[in-house]
Amino acid sequence: MPMLESARYEIFHIVRNKKGFEHELQWDFTGPLPDGMPKCDVIIHLAAHVDFGLNFNIEQYNVNTVSTFRLSAYAKAHSVYFILASTVGIHGSKYAQINKDTPIVPENHYAESKYLAEQAVQTVVDDSCILRISGIYGLNGPEHLGLNRAISEAFYHQKPPLLIGHGKGRRNYICVLDAARWFLNLIMQRAECKESTKKDRGDKILYLAGTEVLTIEEYLKTIVDVLLPGRALVRIEGQDGNDSIISASSAPFPLIKFRDYLQSMKR
Repeated sequence: MPMLESARYEIFHIVRNKKGFEHELQWDFTGPLPDGMPKCDVIIHLAAHVDFGLNFNIEQYNVNTVSTFRLSAYAKAHSVYFILASTVGIHGSKYAQINKDTPIVPENHYAESKYLAEQAVQTVVDDSCILRISGIYGLNGPEHLGLNRAISEAFYHQKPPLLIGHGKGRRNYICVLDAARWFLNLIMQRAECKESTKKDRGDKILYLAGTEVLTIEEYLKTIVDVLLPGRALVRIEGQDGNDSIISASSAPFPLIKFRDYLQSMKR
């Protein structure tokens, strides 16, 4: 939001609970679109019901899939550029390397509901971009990514991270600042070529991930090194995760390294 405001974009927020933004519409993401939907140029759909369990939950499909159909129909009717935040989880967990050619094998309802949301956008919207995102890390980030919990607990409570197993599984998570800059770049790029033909635009699928590959142990050790010098990881026995490395799309700017992000937090 601050990046968009600095670039002089006017922002309308669709929120579940009132937050006091200047332009704010309240919606539970399960029923019809709220009254007063604004005329706009871009929709950025970030909302999701995140649950990796195997039990069917109709609310998850209402929020992740049905709401996307409704927003897609609005985008189609008003010639709006639609950006959807999806997940690399649609490829499942058994592939060590993930790219655009990796089979689609959702292993839970969250991944399935997000893949169906992708289909909604691709089927309905004329001008869109789907972002299949790896884990996004950052202070106060959602705790379904354990790395975010480790960052916040170290920063606010000086609590060392907990490492389960040996932590040798490799990841290339992306910093929240880079993810936000990538969204902003897409919007600005789209504004520059808005006179292009529909054929030139088309649908796009991008993979958002970092260029730096670290093991889980290396991520957590870096947190200790930067935020808790002199302390040590807490280690307990457990099952190690497999590698999950994303072949990211080419970023339009240099990406932040994990250690540099933590050092900027400390400053």
